[in-house]
Amino acid sequence: MTGIVAVGMSVITLSGNLFALSAASLGAFLAVIFAIVTASLGLAAGVVAVIVVAIAAGGLQGVAVVITGNPIIATLAFGAAFRGLASILSSNGVLRINGAAAIWIGTGRPLGVPTQSWAFLILTVFAWFLIRRTSLGRRVILTGASRDAAHASGIGVDGVICTALVIMSLMVAVVALFTVCQFSEARANLFSGYDFDYIAAVLVGGIALRGGEGSPLQAALGAILISLLENLMLLNGFSAGLRIAIVGLVVVAATGTFHVLGRKHR
Repeated sequence: MTGIVAVGMSVITLSGNLFALSAASLGAFLAVIFAIVTASLGLAAGVVAVIVVAIAAGGLQGVAVVITGNPIIATLAFGAAFRGLASILSSNGVLRINGAAAIWIGTGRPLGVPTQSWAFLILTVFAWFLIRRTSLGRRVILTGASRDAAHASGIGVDGVICTALVIMSLMVAVVALFTVCQFSEARANLFSGYDFDYIAAVLVGGIALRGGEGSPLQAALGAILISLLENLMLLNGFSAGLRIAIVGLVVVAATGTFHVLGRKHR
C-alpha cells in the first residue's frame, strides 16, 4: 500500500518538486468521503466520488505549488486542511461500510495474490510506461531536469506540475479505497505518520531529489526494500522506536550514497 503512493510521489519528485507532504492527510479525507458516499449511494458512487475529489485535490495543490513556488509549504498546508475536513465530516468518529463487493476489493486474493499487490504491480508498470514511453513522461523529466529548458521548449511547466500532483492524488485514492474496503471503516486519523514512509521509498529508490532523473520503478523497489527491512526487524523483536531509527538511518545512508555517486557520474 505504501508502494502505491510512493510510485505516485515519484512523479512529483521527477518533475523537480521534491515531495507532497499532504498524501497521508489526503488519504484520510478520501477514505471518509468514500465511506460516506458508499453508505448512502452505494459502492460505485463512492468510487466515482473519490476519483473526482482526488483529481480536484491534486489540481488545487498543483495550482498552489505553481503560485507559491514552494511544494513543501503548499502541500503541508493542504495536508492540514484535508485532515481537518476529514475530522469534520466524520465527526471524529468511525464510519463503517458493508457489502460483499467492498469486502472482496479489500480482502480478495485473485490467483492467491492479494488485490492490493495486484494493484501495486499494475500501477507500477503503468507509471513506468507513462514516464518512459509517453510525451507526458518526457515533459515531466525535462521539467525536472531544467525548468528553464522546459519553458524554452514550449512545455507548459505549470500544467506538468498540476498533472504530477493529480497522479499522486489518484494513487492515494486507490490506497484509501483499499484500506476502507479491507477494514470496512474510515477514520480521520487514518495514515497518520505515513508521509515519511512514502518519501523514504522514493529516497531509498535513488530518484534524484533535484528531479529529471529516475523512474517510478525505483520508488516501487524502494518501498519493497523498506517493507522487507521492517518485516525482518519485526520478526526479530525490534522495538518500534528502534525500527523507526534504523529506517531513518537507511534513508540517510541511501540518499548520501546516491548523491555521491551522482556527483561522480556528472
